[in-house]
Amino acid sequence: MNDALSERRLNAAVFAASLLLYLSFRSLYFNFDGVACAIAVELSDFKHLVHGNHLAYGALAWLFDRAWRVLGYRGLTILPLQVLDSLLGAAGAAVFASLLRRAGRSEREAALGAAALAVSSAWWFWSLEAQVYMLGALFAALAAREALGENPRPARLGLWHAAAVLGHVGHLMALPALAWALTRRRGRKSLLPYLAVLAGTVLAAYLAAGIFAVRPESFEDLRRWLLGSAALGVDRAFAWHYARAGALSAWAGMTLRIFCEFAGRAPWASAAGLVLAALPLAAAARGAARGGRKAWFWQLWLAGYAALYLNWEPFTIVYRVSDLLALWALALIGLEGLTPRARAAVLAAWTAAACAFNLAFTVLPAADPASNSDLVEARWVAARVPSDAWVLVFGRDASYLPYFEHLKTVNLRFFEREDALFARLDALAARGEAVYATDRALARWERPGVLPRYGLEPSASADGLTLYRVRRPAATAPRRRPGS
Repeated sequence: MNDALSERRLNAAVFAASLLLYLSFRSLYFNFDGVACAIAVELSDFKHLVHGNHLAYGALAWLFDRAWRVLGYRGLTILPLQVLDSLLGAAGAAVFASLLRRAGRSEREAALGAAALAVSSAWWFWSLEAQVYMLGALFAALAAREALGENPRPARLGLWHAAAVLGHVGHLMALPALAWALTRRRGRKSLLPYLAVLAGTVLAAYLAAGIFAVRPESFEDLRRWLLGSAALGVDRAFAWHYARAGALSAWAGMTLRIFCEFAGRAPWASAAGLVLAALPLAAAARGAARGGRKAWFWQLWLAGYAALYLNWEPFTIVYRVSDLLALWALALIGLEGLTPRARAAVLAAWTAAACAFNLAFTVLPAADPASNSDLVEARWVAARVPSDAWVLVFGRDASYLPYFEHLKTVNLRFFEREDALFARLDALAARGEAVYATDRALARWERPGVLPRYGLEPSASADGLTLYRVRRPAATAPRRRPGS
């Protein structure tokens, strides 16, 4: 069998096995951004689908959802988006297998390395959730495979890297590693076509999105769109998402947790998860110490991303998904001192153990609706308020209540001034529209005295939750105008 056919067979096997694994378990964690994207897809709200920080995912999600609708699907969009991420995660694992094969690994070792990646906690979990990051990770893997090839093609590398950046702008941080690998093989002259295709593709995509979807009416509109998550505050000013203290420890801890999520477990489980996470990291450190072109490439890869994510939410696990590509590639380099049979045995043992651990402590809990307290709260509220009522929200319930339960909401996040909130509540009361709030939403808002000053009446209490009717006492309520 020739090498090309062997590689295609390997890629197909890794893709099929990974996809089957991912589709066997559905996550009910429903992260906020994924639900928000599903809402925008259902509304065909392209202005919000082409997010300034991750331009391509929303548009791809819309196309994928429309394909399901053509085939007769009539359910919530969140399911197609989760399947889309499973496809992206499985494809990323297959590309990693191909990368390892082209790096000289045997077919067996490449398959086992890809399997280890596929069951690593961060890669597995975010292949089950509707989120943007697996799209960028897939194309980042394709860019790395191209850069590490015997004869990397600058234009192809620029195209793959651009697609990764359009998946998430954070993948710009792969540029030092990709440029270094390219020039080592093709010389400095190869940088120009690579950078030209990268820049041209990204700029063309943003220009098209700006003209046809966002259509900013002012420089301020353009600024807000391009800043994206860096301007999420009520005032929409730039805000750097950094940790004032403990950034290095948070980043280092997350470097372990992307393999096995051991934080917050029972002591024995936490210890087991820590050991499982430390093993590939130790092998990766050994691989880095061995040196060589590939080891240096992956170290530059890690350093590039670390330069950003040490300073931008080092405590957020999903930003570290692409680090797994580098760490597993380095780990395999670190295992080269073992015999091929021993390497295969070590990889197979780790993969089996990590699969069991991550299934038990990450995947299955996320598949249990009872473990999602915000989903439980949304269903509980919907069963106890009129269908035309308004509900005060803060946090994930801002997307859960309108999306899953079709309730109208007032987001407390946008009311920093008490008088503005009271005016909004008075306007709803004047129209005869009921407003409710839960004790959990008020606790998340962390402004305990505000709503009691307006007026809270207990409406229902059960299952550890309390529902309040929000309205002024009769003596202080504003009079309704005649005919209003």
